[in-house]
Amino acid sequence: MKSLFFRLLFLISISAFSQENWTIEQCIAYAVENNLTVQRNKINEELFNKDKELSNYAWLPVISGNMDNGFTIGRYNPTIEKGYYQFTNSLGVQSSINIYSAGLVKLNQQKAEIDLQASKVNTATTINDISLQIANFYLAVLLNKELKEIADGNLTISKQLLDQNQKKFKAGNVAKAIVAQSEAEVANNSREVVNAQIEIDRALFNLAMLLQLQDYREFKIADVNLPDNVNSQLYDLDEVLEYAYGTQPAVKYAELQMQSASKSTQIAKTSLFPKVTGSFNLGTSYSEIFNNRLRGNSFLNQYENNILGTFGVGVSIPIWNQYSYKINIQKAIINEDLVKVNFQQSKQDILKNVQSAYFEVNSSFAAYDTSKESVKYAKISYDFAEISYNAGVINLYDFNRSRNDLMIAESQMVQAKYNFIFKQKVLDFYAGTPITLQ
Repeated sequence: MKSLFFRLLFLISISAFSQENWTIEQCIAYAVENNLTVQRNKINEELFNKDKELSNYAWLPVISGNMDNGFTIGRYNPTIEKGYYQFTNSLGVQSSINIYSAGLVKLNQQKAEIDLQASKVNTATTINDISLQIANFYLAVLLNKELKEIADGNLTISKQLLDQNQKKFKAGNVAKAIVAQSEAEVANNSREVVNAQIEIDRALFNLAMLLQLQDYREFKIADVNLPDNVNSQLYDLDEVLEYAYGTQPAVKYAELQMQSASKSTQIAKTSLFPKVTGSFNLGTSYSEIFNNRLRGNSFLNQYENNILGTFGVGVSIPIWNQYSYKINIQKAIINEDLVKVNFQQSKQDILKNVQSAYFEVNSSFAAYDTSKESVKYAKISYDFAEISYNAGVINLYDFNRSRNDLMIAESQMVQAKYNFIFKQKVLDFYAGTPITLQ
């Protein structure tokens, strides 16, 4: 169902990719359909499905046919007391069927089904990992866009100051050094705008490479208005952990690996039991010696007269096999212990990741909250500095320093906001909330 949802979303949105800016949902849908790692996992699913088909047909009999032709040159035949030439031909059909093998056929079917499900879950794990990466890269683009807006605003103010000081210089109210200082500030702010645009392009490039697009140059994302008053969504940590244990593909994959290992041990133990096989052979033959007085019956008569059918039941009992069966069982049991540890490790990873996400959400929100306070007071300081500068109380250097302090505070707040949003998305992901910026 989840795969079907992504396919429908992809088909609906693919026609708009070349015309509109990409949303985060479209990026995820495109990655699910086109990412090479996902495609490789889906091909592996097909292979496991074929293994399952093979196991389902293992109870059927095996049937094969044969046809042999021979030509013999003999030096002496006692009937004609001389050499002879003989042609022989035989046809036959052989069949064998497994009657008893200690449940091996059923065990192989069960293991093949488990391995197929594990393969599908592994694909889901890859999709989840890519979705989180896309969210991170997507938010990086939005972050750098907001940082550029701050840099643009700072450049606008510095240009206005330069224009004012140039007019004052012409009127003889300020020295040339003030104009030069304003020009230097405009140049510095212009460089910051260019650097901000470079960071936007770099973030877009990284996202395009993650999506494995052939040409990143026309790639753009949709502008998302993320307000500065974003709030933390409250979760109960124990509830998130319980939900993650039950739904995260990594845990489910490790659980299926345990089941598969258990089946492998049972399969290995079947080697200690006797095997019963039924068989049936049906054949006929024709022979002709090319000498007078030795010619046989006609071709069709011999085929009819020489028909022979044989039924049989064979029992294979393991007696001595260089300890290979015993060692293989021991290896299967050791592998069971290994995958059990892997299962516990996967749960431990979920515990660590969820607790880390929970901690990061709270700490990043605290950092974001304090950064808003920093902007608030930096804005007040800037407003006073502007009034003081216009009144001639402080010089241009002090005013620019106050303005740059405000820009730094705003940039840090934006960075803290996007850091918090991403941490919140990670926690939402473990809590079962789809990744979206709506």
